[in-house]
Amino acid sequence: MAIFMGIVFFLIGLPEFKKSPKLTKEAVKSITYIFATLLILLIFVVIISLNIHASGDLFLTGPLTPQMKFLWGQKVLTLGLLEGLWAVISLKWLLPIFFDPLDLSKKQILVLVCGIVFSVSSGFYAMLEAS
Repeated sequence: MAIFMGIVFFLIGLPEFKKSPKLTKEAVKSITYIFATLLILLIFVVIISLNIHASGDLFLTGPLTPQMKFLWGQKVLTLGLLEGLWAVISLKWLLPIFFDPLDLSKKQILVLVCGIVFSVSSGFYAMLEAS
């Protein structure tokens, strides 16, 4: 939904591009930046939604066999590590290409790190509990 809203606001918010029938280099550059940013966010949303789904299956389903608990814990752990890796890659290298360097507040960094640590620790805990 957020990607759709981003595309709608992108189409509404660029009246200077509607004036000229041809796309200028600046317009193409702006469009590329917008779609690259939306792609980065889409990948982040997919990773987080897969992680939430796997965590819900791990902790909210009925009794699981130790093998199933180990596999689901491994999946949550892997997705948590992937989430952390993608957050570092996107915030430190990809997004500063399109924008100025991002100045995240300590509270924003803390929320991001807490989510990653919670995911990794819950996957690790499930794996330890299964073995």
